[in-house]
Amino acid sequence: MALALGVIYPSAVLVAQSFLAGGRISLVHYARLAADLGAYRALLHSLVISLWTTAAATALGVLLAWLIARTDLPRRDRWHTVLLIPYMVPPFIGAIAWVYLLNPVGYLNRTWMAFTGSPHPLFVIYGQAGIIFVLTLYEYPIAYLAAVGVLRRLNPALEEAARMARAGPWRAMRDITFPLALPGILAGALLVMMASLGNFGTAAILGFPARYEVLTTRIYSTILDFDRPDHLQVAAALSMWLVAIAAVALQAQRAALRRGRYTVIGGQASGSAAVVALGRCRRPVTLALASFVLLAVALPMAAVLQTSLVRAYGLPAVPANLTLRHYGTVLFDLPKARRAIIDSLGLAAGAATLIMVLGAGIAYALERCRVRGRGVVDLLVTVPYAIPGTVVALAMILAWLRPIPILGIRLYDTLGIILLAYVARFLVFGVRTTLAGLTQVHASLEEAARISGATAGEAFRDILVPLIRPSLVAGWLLAFIPAVAELTLSILSFRWATKPSGWWSLACTMRARLPCRPRWHFS
Repeated sequence: MALALGVIYPSAVLVAQSFLAGGRISLVHYARLAADLGAYRALLHSLVISLWTTAAATALGVLLAWLIARTDLPRRDRWHTVLLIPYMVPPFIGAIAWVYLLNPVGYLNRTWMAFTGSPHPLFVIYGQAGIIFVLTLYEYPIAYLAAVGVLRRLNPALEEAARMARAGPWRAMRDITFPLALPGILAGALLVMMASLGNFGTAAILGFPARYEVLTTRIYSTILDFDRPDHLQVAAALSMWLVAIAAVALQAQRAALRRGRYTVIGGQASGSAAVVALGRCRRPVTLALASFVLLAVALPMAAVLQTSLVRAYGLPAVPANLTLRHYGTVLFDLPKARRAIIDSLGLAAGAATLIMVLGAGIAYALERCRVRGRGVVDLLVTVPYAIPGTVVALAMILAWLRPIPILGIRLYDTLGIILLAYVARFLVFGVRTTLAGLTQVHASLEEAARISGATAGEAFRDILVPLIRPSLVAGWLLAFIPAVAELTLSILSFRWATKPSGWWSLACTMRARLPCRPRWHFS
């Protein structure tokens, strides 16, 4: 029921909208898109960015996960926390931070030109390379979280057997560790690819100045093109291209996993995974990691902090221009800001918890029960994350303008529609991370519990949940953090329900009477 209300029904409404032209069923939108060179160019740009970002972010995330989970790197717990900071920052805020640093007159470019005397900046962040760079820095934690739990759970007996066969630590890592961790690695790669395809903020901030268009920004421009007939339906048709890419990526992942066996937790007791001694490389690796943290975390955060402290943007950061007035305004002078913080945290925590409960159930059904149509269910769960948040918000508004049939529950103009949108958009985190954990747990453990008299629910609670807890925690964090920072779903679900606009006009044609005042404040 939850999957039907949160994903299937809104997705069906979105698909149906893509086939409507002038109130009738037609393929005219798809025919026009097939002849639109600009749409093909945006599609190519989206594919290039998503593939390069997926490759770079996955390689970086898996490498960092291996360093934290499997080596004797000093203070690994502290590094683990620091490496998650970029994921706690919305990508569009990260893009703004790097604009401060690497626009033609940004802080780093000005420093470079002052020291070298060169009239040209070191690197201009706008365009394809800048988008890939920023997305990689802010999406590698997805691959990191998906892989670190899997690497920590590996059975040490397998690597010990490789050592007994005279394989060195690096050979064992290449031939044993990473192949067994493939479910978690591919789960992270798939999530990174979906995040890259559906990203709007970074592509808009860094792409618009260079006139570099991707599918998400083209969809956004189409939604705002009120003079274009059936502009919402055209945007829905464009979104179907993203759905098709997601379907291909899912099929590729299933084909890759179908070739191997990845069970590493069976009926015999096993200790913690072996730790690889870095030896003489320990100090250089620590220095390299510190340099990366300085680049990916400290510099952009320092740029944002400096901008928040100066009295006006563009003023030099000298003591006379620094002030805490902006923080005082947010914390004490804006009651709506305090309410927004409370609503954001409450909705994100509630959505993340629901996502893990639903995701665990769906993943168990897909992995253990082998239900029919599992590929369709997998695709339906992935679609809301693969398409832009603007399109998900549009689908939710169109789907829930009226009360839920039979139940009579009204979600429109309430926090419920935002909660449901969060669950639908980020449910893929709960499903993918749980699936990665279940793949490594042998079914014989549950069978033993059932033979001992445990019910299916008790076996899941007492056997599976403790074994896959790292995957469950990773999924909760992966859902909670972006839900707190989610902009498009939140602002559109609130704004279009309280202010006349193009979408509001569409809503008025579907329902004669709509509320004129919001019942809550959310930003």
